[in-house]
Amino acid sequence: MNNIKIKIFFSICLFSIFYNTYGTNIEFDISNTTEKNIYLCMYKGPDFEIIDTIFSENGKFIYTREQSLPHGVYFVVIPPHTRFDFIIAENQDFTIKLNAGNVTETIESTGEKQYSLFLEMQKEIANLNKARSLLNMEKEVFKRIKSDTLPVINKRIDSINIIQSDIYKKYRNMMAPDIFFNKMLKIMEPFEIPDSAEKLKYKDPYLYFRYYIDHYFDRVDFSDSYLLNTPQFVFHRLLEDYCQYFINNRANNLDEVYKDIDNLIAKTNNNLSYRKYILNYMIAKYEAPENLKLEAIFIYLYRKYYMVEKPEWVSNQAYEILKFRAEAMQYNIIGSTAKDLRLTDINGTYHSIYELPSNYKIILFWEPDCDFCSDMALELKDVYETLEAENVAVFAVLTNTDIDIWTDFINENELNWINVYDPDNSSNYETYYGTYKTPRIYILDQNNIILAKDIKPGSITNFIKHHETSVSDPKDPFGFIFDK
Repeated sequence: MNNIKIKIFFSICLFSIFYNTYGTNIEFDISNTTEKNIYLCMYKGPDFEIIDTIFSENGKFIYTREQSLPHGVYFVVIPPHTRFDFIIAENQDFTIKLNAGNVTETIESTGEKQYSLFLEMQKEIANLNKARSLLNMEKEVFKRIKSDTLPVINKRIDSINIIQSDIYKKYRNMMAPDIFFNKMLKIMEPFEIPDSAEKLKYKDPYLYFRYYIDHYFDRVDFSDSYLLNTPQFVFHRLLEDYCQYFINNRANNLDEVYKDIDNLIAKTNNNLSYRKYILNYMIAKYEAPENLKLEAIFIYLYRKYYMVEKPEWVSNQAYEILKFRAEAMQYNIIGSTAKDLRLTDINGTYHSIYELPSNYKIILFWEPDCDFCSDMALELKDVYETLEAENVAVFAVLTNTDIDIWTDFINENELNWINVYDPDNSSNYETYYGTYKTPRIYILDQNNIILAKDIKPGSITNFIKHHETSVSDPKDPFGFIFDK
């Protein structure tokens, strides 16, 4: 009797060891395909990671690995055009079955309840997306021939968006709050304002605005880094929208923006995955922003989160590139005071940027044997007469040592503005004005504040006019709240 018990116990142990050999065991049964190579991938916001290439025999294959896969939204690619999404969470021993000719309607999954709920919701959203696409096509047509119908079409699109939001809520109510798919949907739902804050919209727009900023990321569980393994329209879009509405719109109030960035980083509670994702995104975005005033954010991020101690995820090569860009940018941020340059012309007379008695000052860094530089100098000459009449001075700096070529070009083309150079290379203009690339143009006001840089000569006059208009009639910083 004891021998029988020992044998049964030993068999159970062997079965348990065999059963737990694989952390991941996913069986795929895909009809209507003969493709041999199938690709398993995981979303990383707008990017993705290829997990493996799997050999398929008549659409049937099993993906196994010893360790469990990170939780997230995955997708399988069946060349040339078939793809489907699914969730992998705690239970990684399940089956996915579908017809490659009609993925959305036929796909089904065993395993956790959230797996099948995810697929069911995709079917509903697919139908909404079709309806929304048709309405957007109608908009393109009617805005040319009957624009008065656009409000009606927009209203129908808004109603679809509301239905989509209701679908998210419906599926969230089918799951516990700690379920991965539930957390995803919470991020995707529209931001809801409580009545107490909604009353501030017209009464106190600033406090209303602050409520948005302070609570915008409340919907994110920053303890769950798996939420980063999702498509672009989940956490990544939330971060994109935050930057668009709450950072880019405040280019004239960056001190407050810096505090909000710090608060956002603090919300991650030192979760390295989120900290890395947010900082990498913002560094890339503000290293070359559309509004150059926002370059100041790049400098702030570098000094606060990179300069003192290199983050562990940044390679030495990437760090050196980051450092180079910051050093080339830090002294010429739009809105900052430009560094003075006191340089000599060919006759030995010194000229200072600060001493120019002009309403505006154009600083050009160039060299005549560079085609782009010489073209820009000639373009600037074309508008110089107009600029000079408006009390705008040009201070052109040679960035190499070819004095003869320089003077010949100036004389031949009658560049009758201030032309200077740095014979002993002592002014440090390369550092102050980032002349690692040329040509470069800066516009300074009479107080030597940098108003613009890298602007085309033909746009200078309009820029100055626009600047003077914006100074006399500043934009409402909360205009976007009221659709202004």
